[in-house]
Amino acid sequence: MKIGLLGTGFAVAHAGVYAARPDTEVVVYGRSPGKLAMFAQDFGFATTTDADAIYADPDVDLVDVCLPTALHKEHILRALAAGKHVLCELPIAPTVAEAEEITRAAEASDKRVFIDMFMRMHPAVRHLRRVIEDGSLGALRTLRSYRKAGPVWGPVDLGLGKLALEVMLSDLDYTVAALGLPHTIHAAGIDTGDGRAAAETVLRYDDVVVEYTASSMVPASYGVTHGFEATFTDGVLELHERPFERTGPVMSLTEYTAAGSREITLTPADNYATAIDHVLDCVTKGTEDALLTPRTATETLRLALDIDRALTRP
Repeated sequence: MKIGLLGTGFAVAHAGVYAARPDTEVVVYGRSPGKLAMFAQDFGFATTTDADAIYADPDVDLVDVCLPTALHKEHILRALAAGKHVLCELPIAPTVAEAEEITRAAEASDKRVFIDMFMRMHPAVRHLRRVIEDGSLGALRTLRSYRKAGPVWGPVDLGLGKLALEVMLSDLDYTVAALGLPHTIHAAGIDTGDGRAAAETVLRYDDVVVEYTASSMVPASYGVTHGFEATFTDGVLELHERPFERTGPVMSLTEYTAAGSREITLTPADNYATAIDHVLDCVTKGTEDALLTPRTATETLRLALDIDRALTRP
């Protein structure tokens, strides 16, 4: 399959996945010849500074959009008009109105649009979803989730106005996938003024309370931590994870019941690779996708923007 990869920033995470697959051919679009040279050297990909060339190429089956969020709608719609399938990075769009426009276009097209909601592919998140659905630990009552991220990608702005869409979004997404949208939202945070912040958010459902902690107020040496504690009527499921350790992801998932505790062995996975594998499988085999649709991504965006307003309004 030939893929047009748009972008030279976060696109590198996708490039590594494609490079490991012998069944893909990739051409990368970017505006910086220097950055494009890195993709050619490190991955052996063809490159171009002309996005039109990708849309005009009849051999390109899938356009992978890793551009700034403000450009997502433009390129998703262009790809659909050119008869291409689309994979687009989170968030789907900067506004709900644009996300809904993307959703309508995708649902009217005979081509597929996938939004890279990669945490839905996380093995522990999938296990949590199964436990919620099969009732093996009873009914879910509380879910406490957290993500703390130091500046491991360099000096990026992760201040209060960025937390909901940059730090919280992928974790909010698996909550929306499992529980839908909440009835009420309470959020409060603090901002250091230098691109670091922390926030606490409480989401209320009929019979479930979700608490979410997000923080960028940790040093680079802290790295990134993520986890959840799901309390059910008959037990607790607890995840602790450091996904970006030098030796690979470190993850522990423990189940606690009246009978005792047990470690649940799950193989850490590259969530980006799992999501891309899923997309390519759906496209090549024509299988249905209910995980990465624009409609579900729009619901997550709606929640994230509501939290952002609660955190940043005067």
